[in-house]
Amino acid sequence: MNLIRYYNQNRKKLWGILIIIASAFLLLQMVNYFYKINHEKAIAVKNITTEEKPNKETTLMTNQSVVTGENIDSKHLQDSTTIIDSFISYCNNRELEKAYNLLTDECKTQMYETVEMFEKAYYNNVFKGESKNCTIENWIGNTFKIKVTEDILSTGKTNKGYSKQDYITVKKVNDEYKLNINNYIGYMPINKQTNQNDISIEVVSKNTYMEYEEYTIKVTNQTENAILLDRRLDAKTLALQDSKGVSYSSYSHELTEPMLTVLAGQTKEITIKFYSTYVSTKDIKYIVFSDVSLYNEQGRTDKKIELKANV
Repeated sequence: MNLIRYYNQNRKKLWGILIIIASAFLLLQMVNYFYKINHEKAIAVKNITTEEKPNKETTLMTNQSVVTGENIDSKHLQDSTTIIDSFISYCNNRELEKAYNLLTDECKTQMYETVEMFEKAYYNNVFKGESKNCTIENWIGNTFKIKVTEDILSTGKTNKGYSKQDYITVKKVNDEYKLNINNYIGYMPINKQTNQNDISIEVVSKNTYMEYEEYTIKVTNQTENAILLDRRLDAKTLALQDSKGVSYSSYSHELTEPMLTVLAGQTKEITIKFYSTYVSTKDIKYIVFSDVSLYNEQGRTDKKIELKANV
């Protein structure tokens, strides 16, 4: 009876307390629910961001070719920028052997035969023992333009003027991505032979760099006298020629007369550099020797012949 009387006397107060407790419970449930939803959304956004931006050491400036304006395949772009990012990360952390192992065998052969050479000639010049920032531009084909700048947050320096530029080419070798660095595009075997006037010229291979191409040839002189492949009076007389008839002169100043002289019955290997900047669509057809001199028993004659070696 007393309990009933107490309830009747305090009914409004008791219901008020009960409503407040229920409201507080519902509010707590709603807060927990919305917190859970927002937390799941945050995780989802983080995962998406991570998938879209796999690189941590580098920043991709554009997925379009700076040269052609074409978009690169997204999968290939991700694979390429990921391997470049790994290379930059290893250099930033002074893990030079790991960075060196990302280079192709042809890059090692042509430029850095040992880790020590890589450190002295590339790492010390570009990274200088410090962490650097790096941006990537899709240049053309598998070649990317890399800009390395000072990492102010890491070094505490304010040398904003520091900047190094490189072109890095990504190649797939045995299902693994590897790199050609320091403006080196790559090696290509050619092995094409041309025979003219009892002179055989085999174009063995070429190494391509951003600013020039370097061809290795074997010349076999089957005549009875010596020949001089070029007098070096004009760089245009020893040149590359493409499918459109455009010529690219040789670095004739790097050649000497003894290097270009082939004796009777002799086979000589010669490496010649040409002013041919890298464009992936360029179609080189010939190496043209338009000032070949012949010798007789009295010495070099005024008779000239032209040779065209197929590339």
